[in-house]
Amino acid sequence: MHIDVFSAFRETADRNGILFYYSGSLSQNVIGAMGDALKQRLESQDAKGTTSRKLFSSFIEMVQNAIHYSPDDPDSKGDKVGSIAVGKHEEKYFIMCGNLVQKQHVARIREKLEPLKSMSLDEIKQAYRAQLKTDNTKDDAVSKGAGLGFLTLARDSTEPIEYALLDAPGHENELSCFYLKAII
Repeated sequence: MHIDVFSAFRETADRNGILFYYSGSLSQNVIGAMGDALKQRLESQDAKGTTSRKLFSSFIEMVQNAIHYSPDDPDSKGDKVGSIAVGKHEEKYFIMCGNLVQKQHVARIREKLEPLKSMSLDEIKQAYRAQLKTDNTKDDAVSKGAGLGFLTLARDSTEPIEYALLDAPGHENELSCFYLKAII
């Protein structure tokens, strides 16, 4: 990478309010270190207790989602790979993540996320409580929480969560890029 490209990257991140960014292996050790760094960064931003808790919870949900759905990365000894960013725009924080998913998971992910875009907060809370009472393995043998993480994100967000599933360049037949955004 050339210095001018890195400089443009940093300037773009600053201009867009990025407080924390990581892209790479998502091993448990890396996640722990990222969590500690994020907590310190939020403290330096004077993030309030509830906001900080929701941001950290959303961070964990997104990283766990990337770990669960991402295919193994052969270059990193089987670890999962993803990107995550936390930023602030005006008085609200945002958290975004991106990772690869196998095409076979795309329909199920859309099925879980699409209804959340039009649900009220009360409906999301009701769905969350109902999901806690169900046997998650009956409806979705792949997803450990059968959408509970997405419901947690939607419950903690101040706006509807956003997502995109795009063909992965060079792997259009096998993989999609999954992006997820929550505003806290």
